[in-house]
Amino acid sequence: MDRSDRSQHTEGPCAMTSSTLSNKGMLVDPGDHFVGDFEVERKYAVDDIAPVRRRLGGLGAVAFTLGNFETDFFYDFDDARLAHNDQFQVLRHMQPSDRVLWISKGPGPDRCVAMDLSDLEKAKAMLRSLGFAQTRQISKQRDIYFLDLFHITLDQVPELGHYVELAVMTNDQALLPMLAGKIEALADTLGLSSSVLEYRSYREMF
Repeated sequence: MDRSDRSQHTEGPCAMTSSTLSNKGMLVDPGDHFVGDFEVERKYAVDDIAPVRRRLGGLGAVAFTLGNFETDFFYDFDDARLAHNDQFQVLRHMQPSDRVLWISKGPGPDRCVAMDLSDLEKAKAMLRSLGFAQTRQISKQRDIYFLDLFHITLDQVPELGHYVELAVMTNDQALLPMLAGKIEALADTLGLSSSVLEYRSYREMF
């Protein structure tokens, strides 16, 4: 997932009931996949997602969400102070689950905190009351798979194309270089070349 798109779960390792999972658009309990203050991710531009999906199936990857349509609403202050500090706030609305996440990214590319909210319009009103203004809106179709420590995101973004994102989260900043190496090895296994790495977020690509 791109830098705006990472943290999906903040409830920790406690088991979730099947009804709770279904209500949140999840096919399986995410466990610790989205737990951590730091994240390593790589995004690759691809012509077709289908070959990567087939390789994931062959490796035994487990589908977490399928057919999600997500809309991200980005916020900053009028003076763009968050952008200047390599930070941003985003509200994510997911369909068909109607789930809402408040995501805070930065400072820097590896810090991410998120929480579930119950009402999109109230969340927008809350941010406006704090002095935030919406700066951008981006929609995408997204499938997420789990494979070992990693979550793999298959995105279709109107006007931009198809992307595969590999990511892993941790609370230990010292592990980031080692995890980066593991992600690069996974990319090789999935047939993703470093020549198609995309370093920009979707927000930066529009």
